[in-house]
Amino acid sequence: MVLYWLVTKKIQKRAELATMLKRDELTIYRWLRAYKKGGINELLSIKKAPGKTPHIPPEVREKLIKKLQEPQGETSYGKLQLWLEKECGIKVSYKVVHDLVHYKLKADLKVPRTQSDKANEEVQASFKKKLSELIKVMIKYFGNSKHVRLWCQDESRFGLITLQGRMITLKGVKPIGEKQWKRGNFYIYGVVEPATGEQYYQEFAQLNYNCFQEFLNGLGQKYSESFNRERVTFVMSINTDKDYNHFCTYHQ
Repeated sequence: MVLYWLVTKKIQKRAELATMLKRDELTIYRWLRAYKKGGINELLSIKKAPGKTPHIPPEVREKLIKKLQEPQGETSYGKLQLWLEKECGIKVSYKVVHDLVHYKLKADLKVPRTQSDKANEEVQASFKKKLSELIKVMIKYFGNSKHVRLWCQDESRFGLITLQGRMITLKGVKPIGEKQWKRGNFYIYGVVEPATGEQYYQEFAQLNYNCFQEFLNGLGQKYSESFNRERVTFVMSINTDKDYNHFCTYHQ
């Protein structure tokens, strides 16, 4: 419209053009300057602002993503801030790290899955790989033509303790909450058969050898028709090439 009105000489002043198009005079001036500079193509080109330079460069962001993909993770945003400074040479504020990790990468603090610090990944992988061979050895040496059932066993402690939460008081007034100092607890011994989901549990006051032996006795009596009736403590070294080397202590 600006070019048409100027060519037809219907409007010749920038102020009138601004009034007709409901734009300020500075906008009309920029349009005309762009047309003089590069013609219609320059006038119709859409300029994009370069934007603000990111505090964390793309290559450092990729390193951060790889770190957060590790199951070990990190315990706080502050430690991620220190990691960026130490490992990547990038010094940024806590807010920058929090906004990037929490809002853009959608990563948040989670309750971790517990794992023993003595866990050996190579041993675990080897056990999973040779589990079928291990079961064959058990059937061969201990089965005695009985049905062999594979159980997963563990123990858990259950106790009572007062949980303290937050309380609202006026500024300068320290809240006081009643606490039950006496604690009670007991232990649950249990097994689960993964193939069927069948379960067996017993409650004991302590966690020791005698209680565990009593638990095994009860398990053997309940499932006397299968191989797990006998109490067996065994250690096996599996050689999948030719034969099996086994060491066992067998209790009637």
